[in-house]
Amino acid sequence: MRYLTAIVALGCCFSPVFSKSVAQNNAWVELSPSAEFFHVSMPNQPTEREQARHFGEIDAKGKLYESEFEGASYAVWSLVDSNYRATQDVDGYLDACADLIWGDLLKSARDELPKDARARAAMTYAKELPPTPLPGREYSFTLGAARGTTHFYIAGSRIYVLMAVHQAGSVWAPEKFFPSFAVLASAVIPSQMDAGGIGSPSVAMNSDPSDYNRIFTGREVTQKARVLEKPEPTYTESARMFGVEGTVVFRAVFSKSGEVTNLHVVRKLPHGLTQQALKAARAIRFSPAQKDGQPVSMWIELQYNFNLY
Repeated sequence: MRYLTAIVALGCCFSPVFSKSVAQNNAWVELSPSAEFFHVSMPNQPTEREQARHFGEIDAKGKLYESEFEGASYAVWSLVDSNYRATQDVDGYLDACADLIWGDLLKSARDELPKDARARAAMTYAKELPPTPLPGREYSFTLGAARGTTHFYIAGSRIYVLMAVHQAGSVWAPEKFFPSFAVLASAVIPSQMDAGGIGSPSVAMNSDPSDYNRIFTGREVTQKARVLEKPEPTYTESARMFGVEGTVVFRAVFSKSGEVTNLHVVRKLPHGLTQQALKAARAIRFSPAQKDGQPVSMWIELQYNFNLY
């Protein structure tokens, strides 16, 4: 990342990946490399270089495309992970890709910072990107006086990383860059399209008021389920490192047998927080709801808030 190291260097200190400037003619060009299955708009004709990237379980090779305009840098990595397994969890793989970006793609830029600025450098989770057509995420990062945003997507073993970096107060155009990225239909992996559900409920709806074996809503029961003990989930170190905050929401059933069943993720968080909330939800102790003196199962919404401070 020649241009990125150069931008970081301007502020207090991007790796040898972001250093020479290209002609600044403000001509945005369409990049659509053969066999890479994507196209994107970038300022000026980008440079291209081979890449070999390794972090954690990811062992990826591919290409980096980068360009610079008016002090802002733009980069796209198109990588193929030789260690990818089709059976691995989509959210877990997205976590691993975030680790790759911070631990490898941005490492050389972080290493160029003075010690005090290096201690303040951070990459922070922003949001899940709409999975149309690929699952992905957005993070922001700070490296000295440089500020950046990264979007990344996964398509089977292929990882696409987009990054835009600028000096605080300088001109940049993320609104031109990120929305222009698109992948060819051949890159879309159907099994990765729905990364949302854990234990999606498959219970048939039954509104017979005399059937005490069905699942009732809170409005239908005589007495709602009463929570006796609700363990709190723990923060993962990975979530702390990426500044993840928010709320995990489940739809679930407090069954008449005293078990939490039919857990379905309504809203998730990355870096292990959904899994921690799921573990806590399954450990809830409660008294079942009642209908006409009979213990019955009841739908419930569970929320777990995660705040760093």
